[in-house]
Amino acid sequence: MKRHALFVGSFVIGALVLLVIGIIWLSGNALFQQELRAAVYFKGSVNGLYVGAPVTFRGVPVGRVESIGIEVDDQTLNARIPVLVSIRADAVQFSGSADAAPPDLPALVQRGLRARLLAQSFVTGQKYIELDFAPNTPAVFVSSGPVPEIPTLGDRFDALIDQVAELPLRETVQDLRATLKLLQETLVKTGTTLDTASTEIAGTAAEARKTLASASTALDRMQSRADSTLDSVSRLADSARETVTRAGPDLQQTLASARDAADSARLAMNRVAELTAPGTSLRADLDSAVRDLALAARGLREWSEVLEEKPNAVIFGKD
Repeated sequence: MKRHALFVGSFVIGALVLLVIGIIWLSGNALFQQELRAAVYFKGSVNGLYVGAPVTFRGVPVGRVESIGIEVDDQTLNARIPVLVSIRADAVQFSGSADAAPPDLPALVQRGLRARLLAQSFVTGQKYIELDFAPNTPAVFVSSGPVPEIPTLGDRFDALIDQVAELPLRETVQDLRATLKLLQETLVKTGTTLDTASTEIAGTAAEARKTLASASTALDRMQSRADSTLDSVSRLADSARETVTRAGPDLQQTLASARDAADSARLAMNRVAELTAPGTSLRADLDSAVRDLALAARGLREWSEVLEEKPNAVIFGKD
């Protein structure tokens, strides 16, 4: 009986020892480390955040999420989500400080310590809390409880989401629908126009083919006529060449006769010019003859005037 009790007691003690060893192994050195607790309040959804999610500082793990709760205002029904996080005291060390005391969270918050909810994985949708210093951002506190509070910052895409939310999406969608409808009507009209144009182009092409065929026939006829005309011109040129060849001696003889006649005419003109030159006897005889003719003409003119005045002057004389 004593042996059985000793066996049972040994088994229980061994189980307790294994349980303590397991707890220590699972928690690492957390049981022997000093941790700082802080509260983070998120206004929006924390979908993807879970208990045990890492708390990091610029990607370095410094803590974990211990609990996630919900607080609802009884008057306004505004809900906020408090997230309790634990931060290892030895995770943050200040260079140049010999004091090994844990960091003062309120002082770090006053110097710009902020928390932001980020996506840990876009595939699984899990999220984590990122800590960083943003001294130029205002510190907005939600609660004044005993646990220090770390103010939150919006997600990097919150500003973009807010801008998108402010866009007139309904009007934009309506304008887009109207534009698509107008585009569809334009495409239908364009298709109809293209069909009509293709029909007209086909008809025009057929007429053009007919015109080209007629033009080709006319060109063939003109070419045949031109060939016959060229043959006629060639024959006429040959005939003219033969005629000129045959009439060459006669033409030469005629040209020689014309040259002789021109020489004779030139000699005659030279003789006439010599005879009528001033100072020659013939020129003097011609001048005297011309004077005599002039005197005779004057006498005849006077005699005709006398006859006009006295027709009987022929019988009785001028006096």
